[in-house]
Amino acid sequence: MKHLLLFSLCLLFLIGCAAQTEKGNVLMKNDEQAIRQWFERWMKATKEGDLQLAKSLIADDAVFLVPGADRMDKESFAAAATATDPNTDFELDCSIQEIEILGDHAWLWTKISLTMTDKRSKSRSLMAGHSLSVLKRQGDGWVVIRDANTMVPVKQDGDA
Repeated sequence: MKHLLLFSLCLLFLIGCAAQTEKGNVLMKNDEQAIRQWFERWMKATKEGDLQLAKSLIADDAVFLVPGADRMDKESFAAAATATDPNTDFELDCSIQEIEILGDHAWLWTKISLTMTDKRSKSRSLMAGHSLSVLKRQGDGWVVIRDANTMVPVKQDGDA
């Protein structure tokens, strides 16, 4: 009888742990989906030059690190990320490599390439690299609080 009681308690404990794990997995999937939606909105803001949308996805105290430049804040990075030039066509390709969520914080590793074509001369330049973004839950969504971007010019065939 004692063994049956012990077995029953252990079984209840395991069922409780499994239920908690399942709840955690559902929350993790919801958070990952929310981060993917954040990313899609980020790409939309960048591609369409939507400064207000870009700023809504960035924490007020965010810090951005990019090669060859001093650290940038929310205002300067949002302006640079959404800048458009009527004489240049931009093609941006960015894909998520990894998402990790730790409570109210997450990181997002992406692979990026940007092709710029001058409409007048038809000359093209390519930049490529990776970005590591740290996100923080804010309200019902996520905002970027830190971002390190390693995108640099890529030498192409025919370049001197």
